[in-house]
Amino acid sequence: MRVAGNVTRRIKCRLIPINLYSMQIKELILEAADPAALKRFYEEKLELPVAVSKNSITISTASSRLVFKKTNKGKPFYHFAFTIPANSIEKAHAWLKDKVQLVMIGDYKSEIADFVNWHAKSVYFFDAAGNIVELIARFDFGNATDEPFSSSQFLSISEVGLVFNSRELDEKTNQLLAEYNLSYFDKQPPLPQFKALGNDEGLFIIAPAGRSWYPTTVPCGIFPMEVKFEEKGKKWELKV
Repeated sequence: MRVAGNVTRRIKCRLIPINLYSMQIKELILEAADPAALKRFYEEKLELPVAVSKNSITISTASSRLVFKKTNKGKPFYHFAFTIPANSIEKAHAWLKDKVQLVMIGDYKSEIADFVNWHAKSVYFFDAAGNIVELIARFDFGNATDEPFSSSQFLSISEVGLVFNSRELDEKTNQLLAEYNLSYFDKQPPLPQFKALGNDEGLFIIAPAGRSWYPTTVPCGIFPMEVKFEEKGKKWELKV
């Protein structure tokens, strides 16, 4: 495996305290029609380290890995979020502005969403495959930093969108709750077309196919993925 890209430097911030009973996403494995284009995007625009193998690329953050595997079946796309330091959303917005096309969020008339109930702020953009990427700063984490924003502040993958047919949404959600010992996110009551399982460190965002991924007009699609995560001290693998 060949490693490409700049070496990220350490930042002077207090990292998220590890709670053995929290959900932590360690590796997210997705499919892509053109991994080479994604390699250029994450390496050149987002300045993240990228490892290249024959049929996949692996993008590393401080504590999670994002893998894109080559597929010849259509053009899959997904939604996922990276946690950044609690006080870095404005700095991240400025850093991204000349690198990507940020999504204007109609609810806020801004490119920054202020999720009051979640104690968080987010920015959104599309990567080279049309994936909806989110950077989220969670105020309840004691991980503020005085450092200028850089790719080293992509701390972890903290959200993954899971899509099911609408008629199966409740059934599939209940299976996840039971099989993986999960619970509903305490900051988000479950809604008929939007459910969140886990906690601030790791969330499954569940939506029915055809519903638009917030804050875009792109309809949710069902595509293969694998999530390797830890919950309540146990290691799990979820394949969708």
